[in-house]
Amino acid sequence: MDTANDFRILVAEDAVSRLEGIVRNRRLSLPVNWGKAVEIIRELRSRVLRIKYMYLPAHQLAHVPEIAEIRKLSVELARLVLDKDLIRRFRPDPLVVAEARYAIRVLYGLSARILLGDENNPLYAIDIEGVEVVSIHKHPRADKLYITKAEGLLPYTIITNISDLKRGEVRAAAMLPPAVLMGEISEAMYCSGPIDPSYKGKRPPESLLYRDEVAAKIYGLVRRAQR
Repeated sequence: MDTANDFRILVAEDAVSRLEGIVRNRRLSLPVNWGKAVEIIRELRSRVLRIKYMYLPAHQLAHVPEIAEIRKLSVELARLVLDKDLIRRFRPDPLVVAEARYAIRVLYGLSARILLGDENNPLYAIDIEGVEVVSIHKHPRADKLYITKAEGLLPYTIITNISDLKRGEVRAAAMLPPAVLMGEISEAMYCSGPIDPSYKGKRPPESLLYRDEVAAKIYGLVRRAQR
């Protein structure tokens, strides 16, 4: 496995860089131990760099100590900077909160995505899960966009131009970096038609996904990260 060029590792590196920018610049206006947060991110960077040059098969790489440490450190960082009570009290920028959640999730789920196999598949770089559409509203500032609420492992806000989306159906959603679309934050992208409800909260098979659309997003993400 060419770990130095694997999309999973490259996107994990980008996730660490995002967290570095958030923490070093205090973009989350919360009273937390920022020195501790910087220390955790430094450790995350070190672990990601180590696995980048291990060149091990996926089934071995997923079980090296560094992978377990990345998972543990990401949980520790989430508890520190994404404390629900602090977020509710101090109301930091919701886009920065969403970006921190995305980046921590990328790192937390790295081991599971490595176990998907040795193929350097761009779709392996991020979490993809079945989500249930629970509400749909017209975007107040864009005629062809809809603001939807969806539920999978977590609740999500997803902005889409899919006009035939229906409440109650389950679709795959790619967990991409949050984006602001006409003033509203979108945390993911629908990437399938309606799928079996049994996939809610689970990664659907690739045969059900809009593969090219997701791959294009990952290519763009990696290109931006490498500039």
